[in-house]
Amino acid sequence: MKRLFAVLLLGLVAVVFALPVAAQDATAEATPDAVKYDPVACFVAAKNNDKTVKLDAKQGPFTIGISNSYIGNAWRTQMLQMAQAFAQTDAVKPLIKDLVVVSTGDDVEAQIAAIDNMISLPVDAIVVNAINPTSFDAVVKRATDAGIPVISFDGIVNAPDAMIVNEDQVEFGAVMAEDLVKRMGEKGNVVMVNGVAGTSVDTDRVAGAKGVFAKYPDIKILAELQGKWDSGTAQTVMSDFLATQPQVDGVWVQGGTPGVIQAFKDAKIDKLPPMAGEAENGFRMALGTGEIQGISVGQTPGMVAVSIQAALELLQGRELPRVMSMPLPMVTSDNIKEGVDYFPSLPADFFTPIKIPVCGVNLDPDAIMAVKVS
Repeated sequence: MKRLFAVLLLGLVAVVFALPVAAQDATAEATPDAVKYDPVACFVAAKNNDKTVKLDAKQGPFTIGISNSYIGNAWRTQMLQMAQAFAQTDAVKPLIKDLVVVSTGDDVEAQIAAIDNMISLPVDAIVVNAINPTSFDAVVKRATDAGIPVISFDGIVNAPDAMIVNEDQVEFGAVMAEDLVKRMGEKGNVVMVNGVAGTSVDTDRVAGAKGVFAKYPDIKILAELQGKWDSGTAQTVMSDFLATQPQVDGVWVQGGTPGVIQAFKDAKIDKLPPMAGEAENGFRMALGTGEIQGISVGQTPGMVAVSIQAALELLQGRELPRVMSMPLPMVTSDNIKEGVDYFPSLPADFFTPIKIPVCGVNLDPDAIMAVKVS
């Protein structure tokens, strides 16, 4: 009965996918200089890694659970699209029996319950994008005690039993802030457009940025707005702020950068200030055309695919670092390239760092956008 209840509950809240007609192979295309999947190069120990993890090899194919929290922005939607597109690639599809995806919003207890249901099914591994880092120690231990590895990414957890796949979020915020300060001439008013409050990503990025801003006495943080990594929300909060007619000399944006740009345009501000933003296609197009000077640092939605890849490797007996770090995909207005860093034919909110060939993630934009999430 417990198993039946778990299946029914997952069925009620699981994200529904329409599978793409075709997805590109997970390995790079067969060209002489193509970068191939290399687990050693992909799963690099982070600076704060404390140990390695090795499980007894199991026979696939495997059922992989994905526990996602917040889904109210383009990044999260694209992340779920990339998970399904990756699972359908020629290299990965034979290894995955089922992909069970559950999104629970900002309700901590609901996300914990969803993970418990995955344990009851049972799934073979659980990939988690958590609503906060501190609430999941007990449920992660329940999973690992049941022999189910938990791989945490993006919104990571502090649970010592969890594996982690992430970028250095403190460095992320600091790199953006350092570039912005230099373009501002080390003085002036900065507006910070933050992400989803309470998540590890938001907390770490803000800490990294403020650590840099604090080094420059002539830099003033004029306001911190809650953009929730969403263009619509970021546009609204920035428009409301600009209506007070402040002097804004630079903008630091965790996500939703196209919305911030639109807010400035709607306010009839002719010369846009320098910006440090995410890797949305619209922002990178503005950098590429010279409309804005600044830096774009990406938190690739493909991190979910790397986490799935890590789960598959663990289940097949490969030893991995517990805490793994991915490089920061970044570009500036000084070196950005059309067709590589941005794509005029794609939506403004499409996140452009989608290829991580060394990790076996080499998806085509069409394959990603063919997946329907509802």
